[in-house]
Amino acid sequence: MLRELVPGGISHTTIHRLVGRVVDRYVEEEAREVAEVFEEGVVPESEGRVVSHLLVEGDGVNISLQREEDRRGEIKVAIAYEGWQPIGKGRYRLKEKTTYAGMMPGWELWESFSVLLAKRYDLGKVGQVIVGGDGAEWVKEGAEVLGGIYQLDRFHLLRALRRGLRDDQVGSVYDACVVGDIARADELLRQAQAEVQGEAAQRLSELRGYILNNADGLRDYRLEVGYQQGLRGLGTIESNIDKLVASRMKKRGMSWTKPGGDRMARLINLRERGDLCPWMKGVHQAKACGNTGSRFRLRIEKDKPTKHKYRAWLEAGVPALCGPHHNRPWVQRLAAITHETKSITRMLSGIAPTKS
Repeated sequence: MLRELVPGGISHTTIHRLVGRVVDRYVEEEAREVAEVFEEGVVPESEGRVVSHLLVEGDGVNISLQREEDRRGEIKVAIAYEGWQPIGKGRYRLKEKTTYAGMMPGWELWESFSVLLAKRYDLGKVGQVIVGGDGAEWVKEGAEVLGGIYQLDRFHLLRALRRGLRDDQVGSVYDACVVGDIARADELLRQAQAEVQGEAAQRLSELRGYILNNADGLRDYRLEVGYQQGLRGLGTIESNIDKLVASRMKKRGMSWTKPGGDRMARLINLRERGDLCPWMKGVHQAKACGNTGSRFRLRIEKDKPTKHKYRAWLEAGVPALCGPHHNRPWVQRLAAITHETKSITRMLSGIAPTKS
């Protein structure tokens, strides 16, 4: 598409540089906001949303690194949502989902994510925060930062049990775990361990350690807050990691530098929140740094199309964007492409980015 729009095309290096300019300014602005909150005590302006339950999940995905001492690096991902919205028989969509991803220490992610959530919610009035994860320590830290309940998600619990136990043993241990009867669960595991030797016994020993390390997150959170209509078990982070990060950064044989991996994760943040186009156009930069966006214009001297042609193209409409299917994924993708190409053509024709 870029080759069609730009005479001679745009090099990978140019795209890489432009992405860096946009994302680095976003990272600087985010770091400034986090410092204001945690160092100066500034309360961020908030939409003031209040919900009875805010559900948060976190997990990480390893990606291949290049030109780094480490061969692998972890992209951490966190999502928050208000509940589940039925979209069909036995099918649900997360309600009001907020996402965050980055290659950073866990405490840094939770500080940044908590500031992002504070812009949407009145966290002092949110009824209960539930933080779910696979048992990683950095995820547990999220429950402390957000003042919530930690929950070991059932997917990872069942997977751990099935790796160490026979099928006929899993159910009784699982039932003990979800009601918070840790003593009963450990007793069943010790009985199973006494019946085996070698590697099987070693697996059960590791399983006992896993259960005890996550003892505070085994009891189903609904037993704590009370079973209410619409509350379901946690465990959506796996599919979100796959869609948000893994398919883009892991499954194509790619490798990254640490700064490059973090930049792509932050770029995904902007895209998922619908903020990518404003940052590309310079709207946010102008507010934070007084930049009009002119630095992001591409300068191509040869075979430059006339402004008249570009202005005519920019006036064209796409009916699907405001039609009955405007919320469907393919239409949203078309809208993103339309905004991106319009931004490119404005830069090529010397038209200053509009603030919209």
